[in-house]
Amino acid sequence: MTTESTTQRPASSTRVETPLVLAATLASVLGIVIAQFVDDLGDGLLAEFLGGDAVLFNNRVEFTGASDLAWGGGFVLCLLIGLFALFVYPTQKGHGVSRLVLLWTLLHLLRQGLTQAMFLPFDDDSQLTLAYNTFDAPPGLEYVIAAGGGVGLLLLALASAAAFLAYTPNRKHVANARSRLVFVLWVATIPALISAFAAIPFFLPDAESLVLPGLPLAAAMFLLTLAAAPGTTTVIGPETERSTDWPWGLGAFLLVLLLFYLAVLQGGVAVDPRAWGDIQ
Repeated sequence: MTTESTTQRPASSTRVETPLVLAATLASVLGIVIAQFVDDLGDGLLAEFLGGDAVLFNNRVEFTGASDLAWGGGFVLCLLIGLFALFVYPTQKGHGVSRLVLLWTLLHLLRQGLTQAMFLPFDDDSQLTLAYNTFDAPPGLEYVIAAGGGVGLLLLALASAAAFLAYTPNRKHVANARSRLVFVLWVATIPALISAFAAIPFFLPDAESLVLPGLPLAAAMFLLTLAAAPGTTTVIGPETERSTDWPWGLGAFLLVLLLFYLAVLQGGVAVDPRAWGDIQ
């Protein structure tokens, strides 16, 4: 998935390359899938830690023998891994497909956790609310958590504009407010919208989970990223034209992952490896 090439040629057009748009779309699909997987896995791991038995499916986790506190495991794991990836991201070199995948993954992981926090007081049936209700928390704390989640989501969306603009093939693509708006539209907002629908096959059938109705929310924060793009002037871009190769490797990996989701995870896999032989 590490595909980035630099071509020493004069810049002649401000049109965003199709391979870059496709790479961003596929990377966003992978980020959505990873975020949901980590969320479900975190719930299952905490359920196992609390003495229960958890089974992981392609679109949910089911557990028995553990309290509702286990539903908070995914929230915590998404934030922990997302924050770790956020600190690792600046150490990565270049602006190829592999780094773009890391960017989308950390954004979707943090979005997954912060969105749950933001809706904590407003959805009595959400997993995080069920976990929160196991505590004897002081009145009003849920609104503080929701405010923190909302502010965190807002800052994440606004700050990601600079991260996406750094993938510009040439400084001419980010030379003025309009060009920055157009670039982020094609590299962030449109891929986010498309990926919210392209990720649907990973979570089918959806009769027993709420993943599909929530997928449009995966793209909502990137509308704020688009709004922040015109005023983001910290990114200059390279003088020479930089091109992105077609993301064949990423596409092939997603196809294999989809087959694994539908052929293996759709039937359920025990979170505890010692129980794998008991899953039919």
